[in-house]
Amino acid sequence: MSSIRVKQKALAAAQPLSVHLELTYRCNWRCVFCYNPRHFDRAGLSGDEWIAVLDDLRALGTLNITFTGGEPMAHPEIMRILRAARERAFVVRLFTNATLIDDAAADEIASLKLLAVEVSTHGATAEVHDQATARAGSFEATFAAIERLMSRGVPVVAKMPLTRLNEHQFDDVIALAASRGLPLQLDPHITPRDDGDLSPLSFAPSAETIRRALAINKPEAMERVRGGANCGLGRITLAVDPEGNVYPCMQWRHRALGNVRTMPLRELWHASEVRREAAEMSTRVNDRLLEEGGAISEFPYCPAIAMQETGDALVPDRGFRLRSEIAAELRR
Repeated sequence: MSSIRVKQKALAAAQPLSVHLELTYRCNWRCVFCYNPRHFDRAGLSGDEWIAVLDDLRALGTLNITFTGGEPMAHPEIMRILRAARERAFVVRLFTNATLIDDAAADEIASLKLLAVEVSTHGATAEVHDQATARAGSFEATFAAIERLMSRGVPVVAKMPLTRLNEHQFDDVIALAASRGLPLQLDPHITPRDDGDLSPLSFAPSAETIRRALAINKPEAMERVRGGANCGLGRITLAVDPEGNVYPCMQWRHRALGNVRTMPLRELWHASEVRREAAEMSTRVNDRLLEEGGAISEFPYCPAIAMQETGDALVPDRGFRLRSEIAAELRR
């Protein structure tokens, strides 16, 4: 069965195919534009509790899991949780800054055959990178860890948020990644903090940098149909935070479905009215963009970010409008 048909069937059945698990908010970096509102856990889930979540996801038909944070390697049972995910045949990605991965951890990660380890990078030099992370030595530690993983055959991807701090190194970062045989993702999208704080947006890159990034990875025009889903919100995506709160996607944070400590995830997913409301919003957004037409209807849209920035999921944010217009120009 093709991936398109799998997605269509999952959308109709509200089957959460792709899930983000935020193992911890703890992090050894302090990135100045970080979307996490804090760097500590109030009462984080234990390894046993996370494994119970994995069992419920298996029952719900989830295929792909992304472990993130904070810094997921800061969770004391990270390796046990990763092993449990692979034992349950999930396709697994790990988002990390990699600086807590020593030789032993690299050996174990290599043995798990993850789909990818995506490593946060913030510049082509220590000066620029360490300014973004607010941690001296983070550049050297990151690239030492990347080498450690790649030498063991781990599929590593460098993932660089483009900001006003590093956009002047656009070409240098591409050259650095190429010189190391390292796949590179350039992300021109800086988001608000999950608590609604808009201050990270002050680090957003210029329109010209966004144009250059989209020129490298030209997004295909979306084909919307009335009554369709804008995205997987409330249908094929979900996220669980370090304390067990469940959300219909990584960005949709203004209302939780509930908590896995009070109701098992497999029951919560099907019982939640919040999830159904989110799914309905995805359709309303789709139809709203169709009504407006033009470039804005052809570019991938995040109603959760619009909610954070404009207070209304149906009112597109300025960043989305800019990216959609640039993408339309590049397609012409």
